[in-house]
Amino acid sequence: MYNKLNMKKNYFVCFLFFASAFNFFLPAAVAEGNSSATTDKKTPASHSEEPYFVNVSSVAGLSDVSVQNPVWVDINGDGYADLIVTGNDGGLKTLVFLNEEKDGRRFFKDFTEESGLNADPDNKKIRRGASFFTAGDVNNDGYTDLFSAVYCEYDKPAADKDGKVIKDAAGNTVYEKKDDGIRSQIYLNDGKGHFHTPEGKTVFPPETTSSATFLDYDRDGNPDLFVGNWYKEYGISLLSYVSRLYRGKGDGTFTDVTEAAGLMTRPSEGEADSSRPVYGVTSCDWNGDGLADILVSVYGRQANRLWKNNGDGTFVDTAPATGFDGDDIRDGKYPAWLKRAPEKEFRSHGNTFSAACADYDNDGDEDVFLAEITHSWAGAASDRSSLLVNSGAEKGWVFERYPDILLRVHQSSSSWNQGDMRATWADFDNDGRLDLLLASGDYNDGQYLRLFRQVKPLVFEDITERAGFGWESSGGISVADYDNDGRLDVIAGKSWMRMPKEKRTGRVPAPALFHNQIRNGNHWLSVKLEGSGAGGTAADCVGTKVRVVSGDLIQTREAGSSHGHMGLADEKRLHFGLAGNKTADITVYWNGHTQIYRNIPADRFVAIKEGSDTPSVSVRP
Repeated sequence: MYNKLNMKKNYFVCFLFFASAFNFFLPAAVAEGNSSATTDKKTPASHSEEPYFVNVSSVAGLSDVSVQNPVWVDINGDGYADLIVTGNDGGLKTLVFLNEEKDGRRFFKDFTEESGLNADPDNKKIRRGASFFTAGDVNNDGYTDLFSAVYCEYDKPAADKDGKVIKDAAGNTVYEKKDDGIRSQIYLNDGKGHFHTPEGKTVFPPETTSSATFLDYDRDGNPDLFVGNWYKEYGISLLSYVSRLYRGKGDGTFTDVTEAAGLMTRPSEGEADSSRPVYGVTSCDWNGDGLADILVSVYGRQANRLWKNNGDGTFVDTAPATGFDGDDIRDGKYPAWLKRAPEKEFRSHGNTFSAACADYDNDGDEDVFLAEITHSWAGAASDRSSLLVNSGAEKGWVFERYPDILLRVHQSSSSWNQGDMRATWADFDNDGRLDLLLASGDYNDGQYLRLFRQVKPLVFEDITERAGFGWESSGGISVADYDNDGRLDVIAGKSWMRMPKEKRTGRVPAPALFHNQIRNGNHWLSVKLEGSGAGGTAADCVGTKVRVVSGDLIQTREAGSSHGHMGLADEKRLHFGLAGNKTADITVYWNGHTQIYRNIPADRFVAIKEGSDTPSVSVRP
């Protein structure tokens, strides 16, 4: 499963330069991760071509907004993706922006107060902030609702400089943080972007929630929710909270079915059934049986989990059998110069933040890209970001791992970091091949937002320079065609973690809104699905697969939810690049039946309702 370092083919073509949105190069030493390099010297670009993307955050009204975790969501149903972001501006804050037109351009209007997302149902005096949001139509009314997640760390004991737990005079444990009573919540949408909590709302426990994803695991047409939780006592022990599955009732409320589904783990360390520190969760049908499986990205050098859906309401962990748990180097050894004892085998894996599922090679099954953090001092046993190629049914759905497909050249072999936390697949040039967008940050040695254009399966070209990004220490990312011009755009948050003051420009860590201006004549389709709800397909069609055939191109997409750290997710509409083809056939695999729509003209927005024989096809959504 693990491919040795002597792979001579199938690498990304890495040019290892990074250009800013102002068409400048950064020094090569910075791009290669040299921690001694600086970023204040810039050299003019060597070509006169316009960059593929331009940062329009200022003209769009986003230049003075703190953004760490953004997500595109059409909250008012006008066909344009709106923005919901979380950031830190004097404390944790949620902001909501409606996508509107102003002077012939798209502009983002602050809609935070009107949205109601800062109102806490349990305490009207509290101005609520969320850690991240996950979008889904939980009550099947056709409007996108939200899971507002809160990272709670109230069970963590305070410790002294030696790591010893602090006790008060009475011998009671002293805790680092006081419980403020704010919990994760479901917020229902009225269709106009106003949100409220449902009656009889679900009570979510105060846990270190880092990720969540909607799925329909039991195929009843009601969305369910899987919530990923992290350490319970970070820095003191390896104990972690259970990650929980909630079954949706179809009215916006949920029931905890973790134990009944076979997902209950124990508060222990290093055992097969121990709870692990989760930083990302994803749902996709990796083995093509029509059932929603759960991919769990685990931190702390512990093994990832792949919960296979058995179809009877239960799951089993198939990560060890499929190679999803980690690579084959499990000796836990550190470099000799570190003089540190090896880790046990259960701590010889990765620090996985996100798992992006996609049929990237157009062979009909779901592959996965894993975004990892690692360091030069961590040794070879610490997993690196990898492409996991699905072997398909004939080989038992195991993954072949390509850890060097993001080959990096570091000037110093003893001092580098790899801060890959978020990754997503998208066809930015509409050629029918998915490209990879990788967001790296939190370390001051050349961590950037990078774009890799797929040339063919296992061969990618690093076009970060040509893209015009130059976005150092990227925060969360989300992809959408926000202006409906048929080209996918990117919102990228900013992280100031470990960044020196000289690199912190502006009042707050503001985002970049990268507008796609590639004009190559390629065609496209944008597909929006609407299921019939309970008893059929969930209204927002989470988990539904769509196959598009155009000429020799055969592409399959799965309608998804969040797929990684802190709500990492893209626009709900499915985007297909068609290259030079002007028509396409669309097949939708609904829950229990299939429909085919033929000769759909290119460069159109297609809306398909379950059961309808005729899709809506228009030049505007």
